[in-house]
Amino acid sequence: MAGSINFLGSYSGIDSATIDAMIEAESGKVVQYTNKQSSITAEKNAWKDINTRLDSLFTKLGTLGEDKTFKSKSATSSDATKVAITAGTDSLASDYSIEVNRLATSNKVTSGEIPLAEGATIKGSLKLSGTFTLTSQATSGPVEEKEASIGKFDISIEAKDSLKDIVGKINEKTKESGIQAKIVDNRIIMTDSKMGERTMTFGGNLTDESGIAIDNSDMAKALGFEKDKAYEGGQSAELTVDGIKVTRNSNTITDAVEGLTIDLKGVTEASKPVTIGIKEDTDTTVKAFQSFVDQYNSTLTFVGDQLDVGDPSAEKNKTGALAGDSSLIRLQSSLRSLMTQSVSSGNPAYKNLEAIGISVDRFGAATLDTAKLKTALADDPTAVKKMLFQTTTTETPGVDENGAPTTVKTEKEVGMAQKMRALVDTYISDKTGIIVTKSATYDKLSEDITKSIAKFNERLVKKRENYVAMFTRLDTAMMQAESQMAYLQSQFSTEK
Repeated sequence: MAGSINFLGSYSGIDSATIDAMIEAESGKVVQYTNKQSSITAEKNAWKDINTRLDSLFTKLGTLGEDKTFKSKSATSSDATKVAITAGTDSLASDYSIEVNRLATSNKVTSGEIPLAEGATIKGSLKLSGTFTLTSQATSGPVEEKEASIGKFDISIEAKDSLKDIVGKINEKTKESGIQAKIVDNRIIMTDSKMGERTMTFGGNLTDESGIAIDNSDMAKALGFEKDKAYEGGQSAELTVDGIKVTRNSNTITDAVEGLTIDLKGVTEASKPVTIGIKEDTDTTVKAFQSFVDQYNSTLTFVGDQLDVGDPSAEKNKTGALAGDSSLIRLQSSLRSLMTQSVSSGNPAYKNLEAIGISVDRFGAATLDTAKLKTALADDPTAVKKMLFQTTTTETPGVDENGAPTTVKTEKEVGMAQKMRALVDTYISDKTGIIVTKSATYDKLSEDITKSIAKFNERLVKKRENYVAMFTRLDTAMMQAESQMAYLQSQFSTEK
């Protein structure tokens, strides 16, 4: 076969280039397949972008229903270097006068200087072995609280241990004991992690090489502490809130005034209390509404771009990737409709978004009048929230499994934000959403087209082989005919 291909086109004039041109002319179907696949990819990507925007819209709608959005408070302090304040959603808008008489501190005990061998460092062996015992205990409060706060811990020390090793072993138990150790100038400083009036006691014993306790020798003394002495220290914070004395074993107080976290920074001067102001924080609410409006507009604009049919009369008209898609048209229409829907909020003055400052133009784009929203929030924040989030319950007569009369309760979410979230969820749900279903369909179509392209290319390869074989046979036949003609001509010439 290879030999015959060498003279392909020698007689017929149909060579490999001619065959390639013929195959190229027949491969237009591949271009159609490729264009269709590109269109499918564009549609899938467009839906992916829509999913991202809808997911963000879903989240921002949810934010409108959070307590912090409608109950957020702003807190101010006349002297934040003395008292800092954080207001939670449960706090009341009010003013408070706070005097700080003293700050809470922790018990801190410093050992005597620990002798090191000549030329040694804190990393050198102390040649001490035995057990170091430390105990922490509260010295104020009811007896049961004191007993509950007792903590006794034994630290095993070996002869090879250095001062640094011993401190490391103490700190390994910090999570349990609450006592942290550090080294300063060959001294151990013990600090209680808990504040308030508490004590630390140190003890233990030294042992010889065989592990037997050495008479009249204790580890506490070897490490610079007095054996069994109760080192007292630390104090509770003391402050006055609107004339009421408050004592706590912390400088961060969360249970003195509901919803407030009082962070004590310094002691106030006599008769110079810090004034705390708690106010409704409408700026947080307005910001949440503006964020929702912006995301709604962004989503609607993108949807409109994907549905754009362009100018059908134009020669090279360009349309959106999802022009004519019924699912997207339905989404666009439903979003616009929900923005103008009326909801019974319990206050006739606030029955739709326009009443609280959100207006929608004829193209569906929304704008927020912040002044109007703040007025509505000041007038009736409950009605504003009910317009967005509200669940109604209906009772329907029925019968139970025994045939006895009963009442069936049905709850329905009727708030605008709830309805819009429900609509969005039908599109973005991971399992049953319209977008995930479409994505799977696009993947299947693209896979089918890929298979069709592969099969079509296989057919073109076979067709080319057939063309080569057919035109090779033609060349062969023409060569044979030419040879026969030459033979006949030679015969005629001989006869003459």
